[in-house]
Amino acid sequence: MVQSDDDFFGSVVNRAARITAAAEPGEVLVSDITRAMVGDTVDFSFDGGRDAALRGFDGTARLFRLLSDG
Repeated sequence: MVQSDDDFFGSVVNRAARITAAAEPGEVLVSDITRAMVGDTVDFSFDGGRDAALRGFDGTARLFRLLSDG
C-alpha cells in the first residue's frame, strides 16, 4: 500500500474496494484473512462464507458476511 497525502493506493486498497462492491445493500463482507484474524469471539459472528471472483484478481476469494446478532 502506498500513501500520498490523504490518499491510499495499491493492491490492498483495490482488493478492499472489490470486496465492498461484492456486498449486497446493508451487508458487511470481510476477507478470509480478516475473518481468521478476528478468530472465534462473542463480539463478532460470521456466516459460513462464499466464494466470489474479484475483478482484477486471479481466482476466487472466500468472503464472510458479518452477522448482526454477534
